[in-house]
Amino acid sequence: MRCLASGMAAVALVALAGVGPVEAQGVRFGVGAGPTFNLEDDAGTDFHVMGTLGFGGAAGRPLGFRVDGMWQFADGGNIINGTGNLVYTFSVSEETQFRPYLIGGAGVYYFDPDGGDSSTEFGINAGAGFSVPIGSGSTKLFGEARFHNIFTEGESTNILPLTLGVMFGGG
Repeated sequence: MRCLASGMAAVALVALAGVGPVEAQGVRFGVGAGPTFNLEDDAGTDFHVMGTLGFGGAAGRPLGFRVDGMWQFADGGNIINGTGNLVYTFSVSEETQFRPYLIGGAGVYYFDPDGGDSSTEFGINAGAGFSVPIGSGSTKLFGEARFHNIFTEGESTNILPLTLGVMFGGG
């Protein structure tokens, strides 16, 4: 666990070092975290961290693409997922700082339960979010809520992560 946390910190530092060149290409990257509500009976609330890489959706183009990786720290084990998502950003006036968007896509979810057999499942997600600039550069604060429906054996597993994060680059 300590090795993974160190690795994630190293990746974040390397990513921050490349903000200038990445921004020139319209690519964005970010990190976020927050609570994850398990929508199963009495399943409780967990915590997650997320990394994201976004493409397009700027300069008058409302449609973009994002690849997200999320690690959910669950009581009964961990869930790690990777999703590909379309992002539709609503058109607002130039003076408006608040930028709402819709996000949705599909991905792969890896379950690693404590003391049980791990499994990999397919799932879909959809939600909404917003971004607001921080300072005078291209750094933005974002917040979003997404419903994930994971196609597990028997009934589907449903989670609702609320994420607050920072996005760098992309203008």
